[in-house]
Amino acid sequence: MSVEYRPAADDSTLLFHENSKSIWATIGPAYIIPAATNHCQSGVTMEKVATYSSLSPRRATPVSRMLAISVLLVLPCANAVCAGSSPQLPGEFAYEQAQNARKQARTIISDQATPDDIRKGIELLDQALRVLDQPQNEEISYGNIYLRYRRYDIELDLAAAYARLGEKSAALDHLEAAAHVGVLNGMPTSRSEFKSLASEPRYQHMSEQAAAIDRLWQHPDIATGYSESLTPEQRVAGLSLFWSEANYNFVYFDHIPDLNWDRTYLEFLPQVLEAKTTREYYEVLMRLAPLLRDGHTNIYPPEELKNRFYSRPPLRTELVEGHVLVRDVRNVALEKQGVHVGDEILSVDGQPVREYAEQHVKPYQSSSTPQDTDVRAYTYGLLSGDIDKPVALKLRDARGRESSLNISRALSEDTKRSPKPVFRDLGNGVAYLNVDQFENDATVKAFEAAWSNISKSKGLVLDLRDNGGGSTKYGLRILSYLSLEPIPATLPRERDYTPTHRAQGGGRMDWTALDHAPYKASRKEVFTGPVAVLIGPRTFSAGEDFVASFDMMHRGVLVGEPTGGSTGQPLRFKLPGGGFARICVKRDEYPDGREFVGKGIAPNLVVHETIADVRAGRDPVLARAKTELLKSAH
Repeated sequence: MSVEYRPAADDSTLLFHENSKSIWATIGPAYIIPAATNHCQSGVTMEKVATYSSLSPRRATPVSRMLAISVLLVLPCANAVCAGSSPQLPGEFAYEQAQNARKQARTIISDQATPDDIRKGIELLDQALRVLDQPQNEEISYGNIYLRYRRYDIELDLAAAYARLGEKSAALDHLEAAAHVGVLNGMPTSRSEFKSLASEPRYQHMSEQAAAIDRLWQHPDIATGYSESLTPEQRVAGLSLFWSEANYNFVYFDHIPDLNWDRTYLEFLPQVLEAKTTREYYEVLMRLAPLLRDGHTNIYPPEELKNRFYSRPPLRTELVEGHVLVRDVRNVALEKQGVHVGDEILSVDGQPVREYAEQHVKPYQSSSTPQDTDVRAYTYGLLSGDIDKPVALKLRDARGRESSLNISRALSEDTKRSPKPVFRDLGNGVAYLNVDQFENDATVKAFEAAWSNISKSKGLVLDLRDNGGGSTKYGLRILSYLSLEPIPATLPRERDYTPTHRAQGGGRMDWTALDHAPYKASRKEVFTGPVAVLIGPRTFSAGEDFVASFDMMHRGVLVGEPTGGSTGQPLRFKLPGGGFARICVKRDEYPDGREFVGKGIAPNLVVHETIADVRAGRDPVLARAKTELLKSAH
């Protein structure tokens, strides 16, 4: 293969292109074009190359140029390789070489290893380091965190091995080398091999450095335990900590261009100073996070105060067609008092219900969209409050009769209900699965347990209307039963803050793309019939990740109402007095740039529930989905 250089018109970005005969890259001031025609046609695209190498569209650097050259040098391949699998990229090859050597070394350096065994393991670990020390691999590691921290692990293994041999100086050398890669939270002092180093000044110095790093992230002097009151300094520190973490890490400031974050801080300062108790302090602080308008950004009170904020009677309420209805009654005494499903709530504590929600509930609700706000205000938060204070309700039933009653927030749920079936046969060959959570693998197991029935069905309904999230991986596992193709994922990004750029006058907000490789699972059999996914404003977080992937698969129809419009990765940290906060630090969108956070994912078929549906116990969303599936099946 020969390489030809040609001038480029634009040196501002690093872009990869491909066509059927040649592959080239715009790298700084030159086009680099391999003059070869036998390129691999096994699915290796330049998009995948850029994704694996963690390259984001930014100004080309010497590192990225070298990486691009190394990528291009490995693309031509023999027909045998092309037919069987994609060629390995340089970073991937280096990682596997180092990892394999490390695995072999760890097998040899067992608990029963002799000194000779340990030295053999050290030789293997040294080989792994030599792989990583090769110039091209060292350069790649700057943009590949996995390769960089593989060095960290190997240095720690070498330190432990030398410590077992009693060679303290060598052990400390490798510990310092690991620290140079990056001191993680808490130096790994728990490894028993390092106990012999505890009295060494170098080791003690590293431990002190690690403790200093821990203090930067854990804030032990600010994040104090619960007490009934806090000092003015503590109250200001908590406000400042949340403001600062959001300032540097929050990923959706562009969604709130009307918010002046500095001015907000100044406005809250006198409010937190005036708070006399910890409860009053959190009543103020809990109004701060909602100003960022994100469902994954919250402030929560201490555990000791939760029953002062979140106690609610055993009623479920919901906003339907602009009216607040009783959706479920979960206490026998309330049923005997005449509270029924479908009753309308007219007022709360003497205020019209919508006015009460606007004044007393919505200011405390962190949400990304109007539909999410309504769920939080009228379903989760409407009747929440102090456990010792009953809530006064005025109700109107289906016949128009009005009644008033005081309900204790201390009432417990005592009605016995049969658990909602996870799998059902809806008749006419349509199967139904209630996918209401991704907190664990229960829904995946339910899907797999019902597979023999699902696989024979003409159509499949997956109900995610009550899926508030959890882990995206569980949703991907279910989706992998719907297609033999890899499951597409949303594009995650995080803020890329570089202090030197700012010091040199740069004021832009840069981004780093995170891993979003398609999910692959080897299924012997998949469901090929039509699929309908039921969605609504309570479809949230990992539940929305599922919906986005399903949407990109073009595998079926979305039925219902727009989703809640919030997903991401929250950064959690403690606050003074025992409370804690979350800030969304990961931004997700469709790979083509379409946003759903702050908007929600729209259904293909919009179906709204009516007041009459609630009172009659009908499910129009499910009924419409079944109808559409039967049409498709024919």
